Amino acid sequence: MLAVSSDNPLVEDAFAWARKRALDWVQTDAEPGNLPSYWAGYPSRPMFYSRDVCHQATGAHLLGLDAENFAMFRHFARSATPARKWFPIWAFHFDGRIAALDYHHDEHFVREIPAVFDLSFRALEQYDWTGDRRWLDDPDLAAYYRHSVGEFIEAHDADGDGVPEAGGTGDIFLGTATYNEREAPLIVAGDGMALQYAVLRKLGRDAEAERIQATYLNDWWNGDQFARGRTKDGFDYGWGLESHDLVPLFGLSGTGERNERLLDYIEARMESHPPLNIESFSYLPAVFFKHGRDESAWRWTKHLIDSRDDYPEISFTVVEHLVAGLLGLRPDAASATLTIESHLPAEIGRLTADHVRVGGWDLRISQEGRHTTEVTVHSGPGPLTVTVGPGSTIRILEPGRTARVSTQPKDPS
Repeated sequence: MLAVSSDNPLVEDAFAWARKRALDWVQTDAEPGNLPSYWAGYPSRPMFYSRDVCHQATGAHLLGLDAENFAMFRHFARSATPARKWFPIWAFHFDGRIAALDYHHDEHFVREIPAVFDLSFRALEQYDWTGDRRWLDDPDLAAYYRHSVGEFIEAHDADGDGVPEAGGTGDIFLGTATYNEREAPLIVAGDGMALQYAVLRKLGRDAEAERIQATYLNDWWNGDQFARGRTKDGFDYGWGLESHDLVPLFGLSGTGERNERLLDYIEARMESHPPLNIESFSYLPAVFFKHGRDESAWRWTKHLIDSRDDYPEISFTVVEHLVAGLLGLRPDAASATLTIESHLPAEIGRLTADHVRVGGWDLRISQEGRHTTEVTVHSGPGPLTVTVGPGSTIRILEPGRTARVSTQPKDPS
């Protein structure tokens, strides 16, 4: 079982809470007929939701819930039919039944454009973690990936620019452009574009991804900030929560001054106008880890920890942030490679995660400050290539071996 130790007692206490609470949400054997599954949505709703499953999947993998991830992602994939214009169902009960709360009929059910691409991206990300060919070869998942960047876009791209639009009605049962349901009148939103961009990159369709990014960088910037989306009347430059903060998370805003200003804007707005739902905060650590703002990432991780919120997404993402986020893990199990880059903040001098699973490898990963990384391969199918960044120091480890590497952290500036 995954274990974490640190010289910072908050880390150990938080991980113990998050691991137990997340595993308490597993529903695989809770009732006869349940799919392999875990609770992913409001604690008051015994269901799993597409957005929540997507965001909980990495933490779930780290906790050994690969069977649950696969079963739920495949169930969503199967639900995206021509009659539903290739939108997946929004929520299911644990036995696989459609949740009637969010579904009335095939033309009136909750649907949000980012979820279509999020499911594809996160499922393919699970292939990176597991190396399990089913994530690529399963007929339902493979078809869903194709449809999400093919027939789905064709069915919802009225202006022919390659980006799907929502109706802009404000009715989530008719479809929204963004995860931020309070901004439902948007026709196109930054989070939907960011996830479409990320999936196209994941699928190797770089030319299409670059066209979307160029449109965003060139047309959505007003000289001061990026728009959160487009309405029938033009661009909207108000604060957008997910329609802003998922943009740098998935790389749509690229790098450089505009991206840095976007990150500044996100943090300032989350401070001055904190959202009512804790869910919105749960993305922030990954946003800032990705762009080397490690003190900010740790600050928002502590915000989640301090909340001890019972929303399942919080415990699952705290596991992810404390392990994959702080240690900077980027797996490619199919290629037998793992990249590690420390994101330890000043308050954490040492962090160890034991029994981290990357494909068939069982690893112990330990970091001291920002300067030393030690990796032990407990077991595995063969050599594992470990790159400890940013110095590109490479060690090829056989099962049963340990490598200790000293590095200098990358200057985020």
